[in-house]
Amino acid sequence: MNKDKIIKIETAAKISAQLKKQGKKIIFCSGCFDILHSGHAVFFEQCKRLGDVLVVSVGSDCVIRKLKGQQRPFNSENNRLFLVSAMQDVDYVILGENELLPGKIDFGTAVDALRPDVFVLNSDDSAVKEKKELCCRLGIEIKLVKRSVPNFLHPMSSSKIIKNILDS
Repeated sequence: MNKDKIIKIETAAKISAQLKKQGKKIIFCSGCFDILHSGHAVFFEQCKRLGDVLVVSVGSDCVIRKLKGQQRPFNSENNRLFLVSAMQDVDYVILGENELLPGKIDFGTAVDALRPDVFVLNSDDSAVKEKKELCCRLGIEIKLVKRSVPNFLHPMSSSKIIKNILDS
């Protein structure tokens, strides 16, 4: 069951250490994932191609409210954790509960505990500088990937979905 993929950060740190001893490459990414869509699935696939085990940190409700406003998230953190865990490329999901700067999610605690081999960001991430500094300090490789989808899909975003709903 997907629920088994949702773990506490302490458990993720232990699993990460064990997997690294087995020679596995740990990949980490983070986000809000409020309204899951095809772009998220493509992002997870891009991340998974970079290693063996993908750990995704999902921003908590409290942090998302600070980042996106009081009307968000639309989906509760438990629903978002479960939906992300259902994605085939995702191996583990943890909850990101800290704020780095006003309006910026801090995954430093998770990155420090997991010590992944690679931290993957979208190339347009608004906190690239801070995340690069964190990875440099911890000796973690950072990879930037472009937001793109295969030709047979239409580019999508949570904001675009919300706008379409509100406009209809």
